[in-house]
Amino acid sequence: MSASYSRRRIARLSLAGILLAAAPAVAGDRPATPEGAQNLQALLARYLPAPPGGEPALATVKPDGSDYLVSVDLGALNGVVKAAGGATSYDPAILTYRLTEQDDGKWRLVQDSLPKIAGRSNDVATVVDIANSKSTLLIDPALPWWLSGSASADRGVITMHGPTIDQTIDFAAAKGDYTTTVKPDGAVSTAVRDEIDDVGLKVAAVGQDGQPVNVSGRVEKAAFNIGADGLKPRKVFDLWRLLAAHRDDLAQHEAELKALLKDIAAPGLRLAEGGEVSKALIESPYGAIALAGVKFAIGVENTGPDSAIDAAVGIDGLSLPVGLALPGAADLTPSKIDVTATLKGIDITAAANEAIADMHLTDEGPKMSDEDSARVSAALLGAGPMRLEVAPSRIVAPAIDADFQGSIRYEVGKASGSMTIRMHNFDKTMAAVRALGPDIQEKALPALAMAKGLAKTEDGGSLSWVVELSENRSIKVNGIPLGKAPD
Repeated sequence: MSASYSRRRIARLSLAGILLAAAPAVAGDRPATPEGAQNLQALLARYLPAPPGGEPALATVKPDGSDYLVSVDLGALNGVVKAAGGATSYDPAILTYRLTEQDDGKWRLVQDSLPKIAGRSNDVATVVDIANSKSTLLIDPALPWWLSGSASADRGVITMHGPTIDQTIDFAAAKGDYTTTVKPDGAVSTAVRDEIDDVGLKVAAVGQDGQPVNVSGRVEKAAFNIGADGLKPRKVFDLWRLLAAHRDDLAQHEAELKALLKDIAAPGLRLAEGGEVSKALIESPYGAIALAGVKFAIGVENTGPDSAIDAAVGIDGLSLPVGLALPGAADLTPSKIDVTATLKGIDITAAANEAIADMHLTDEGPKMSDEDSARVSAALLGAGPMRLEVAPSRIVAPAIDADFQGSIRYEVGKASGSMTIRMHNFDKTMAAVRALGPDIQEKALPALAMAKGLAKTEDGGSLSWVVELSENRSIKVNGIPLGKAPD
């Protein structure tokens, strides 16, 4: 569901982006006019690929009262895609937008409906049918970027049909909110959030072994968000303008292209993406899988030698099918998982600059040698040592209650670090392992008994271990060497 809905959202925002670049040419306190429409039409032609052989333009503009009516012909994309060697095609459908200038010089972009969209790619037919779809963006041409916006739909159905797959995704009400804060230097902090109610999925496919595979599920609510902080929209659209104006001779403008890319890759940009799902039930060939909630988040921060990548995953109320695990293993199956980690000791700015410097444009597109790629990797790790820092995290099951945190350092050929693990009711964990039968007992209980002997008993009866790994690969547990260090 998220991929299809995100594609529709991205397509809408991409058109808005073109109009952002076009708007300054016609900005002013005046109603829609034929001359203004002609200016917009000419500018859109510069930013959109031209259909081959004199076919209709992808977008047309005409005045309509106080609005400029912008129509995008999906059918006209077929010639463009075919000329580029693609195999995707669309049935005729017109996307219609209204662009209105406000008294304060800002522009409002409105889409009142979305037609049924049907397309084919690699023998797979896709149909998107969304009822009562509406969206709006408030655009500031001076940035150029949007300041705010929203989207909504009553319900929708997305189907895919191919030789080995039939898939249906349906959903109830959906809504989106778009916000932007402008910084004094013209950079923006911008965010997009979508929420979708009652999402259903049905998949009938043929597995690699030729056997049918059927999966279905239902989610009470799903939410997705994308954000950027420190984004320089003016530089982004300068890059877009360059690419659009020099599609056929971009190699001759390599220096200008690289200068813009370096400006965009300068320190200060953070990208973030996340999502959450509540009350999910999935029927699989192995049985029913239930989840009370799932959350995930990933962020990339470009701050030169202090760059970082962080990620967090949370799972609550996990219930696996009976029979999927060993008999008696239900008490050891996690029902709650919360893990947060950050990767540091990397330099995204240096790696981006090295990649830009080593990139060379050819008739077949950007090229980099294996030696160039090695230099990019070296630049990325130049701020090292690389460190994976695990924030306080937790795993809970009926017979497990463990939290852990620590860090691992990595240099070429060497790893070191420490991890602190704390477990509550460890005897309950050992009892659950004993219940798995003699075979498991024989293999697992000696290791668990040794772990209990090495543990430190804390207030409240919990057990803790500090596990240390040195660069020579020796291991200590609570200061006690474990085994013999490798030669």
